[in-house]
Amino acid sequence: MRVKICGIHDETDLANAVKAGADAVGFLVGQVHNSPDFILSGTAARLLRKLPPAVSPVIVTHLTEPAEVFDLVVRTGITTVQLHGGSTPEQAAQLRDMLPPSGKLILVQHLTCEDNFYLAKDYYRSVDAFLVDSIDEEGGRVGGTGRTNDWALARKFVEYSMLPVILAGGLCGENAAAAVAQVNPYAVDANSRLKTDGAVDYEKCAAFVRAAKGY
Repeated sequence: MRVKICGIHDETDLANAVKAGADAVGFLVGQVHNSPDFILSGTAARLLRKLPPAVSPVIVTHLTEPAEVFDLVVRTGITTVQLHGGSTPEQAAQLRDMLPPSGKLILVQHLTCEDNFYLAKDYYRSVDAFLVDSIDEEGGRVGGTGRTNDWALARKFVEYSMLPVILAGGLCGENAAAAVAQVNPYAVDANSRLKTDGAVDYEKCAAFVRAAKGY
């Protein structure tokens, strides 16, 4: 099981996530919706240089226009992009053409019913994985809500999808093992419930990694 820790703000956050055993870290750049976790592209580029080998960096963005997203890739040097703003199939395809061969695209899915599954087909040729996340429409948040998903529905999506599925949404050390057992995702991703006073908490991250990986 691969583990991504998202919402990295600074060197201390990064060090805590890496020490805890994260396989990937997420830098939120390019904000549209409500979130306390976004940083400047220059900050993400600086943190990338601090990243050790074998830990993958990921841009997480609300931006949808391909040229604007690709500008973040150029500014940060990070070529794996998590599209969290509702990109259309056409926008995802255009961005795919802009990325280098090593580039990867992850597309968020907010599942409310099985009918949502069929919309995913339109992205199969453009993206490399889906990420199932919760949404807070009243608070204007499309991620980082601290709310868990419908794991039964997520499991059905995992079985339906032709692409790897990453599970996010309210995950932490207390529920990661149960989530992995029920959903059987390719990877898990957490943010808000791994923080204390807005900063990445090493103990919470370590507990999350242990639970998700089963040791």
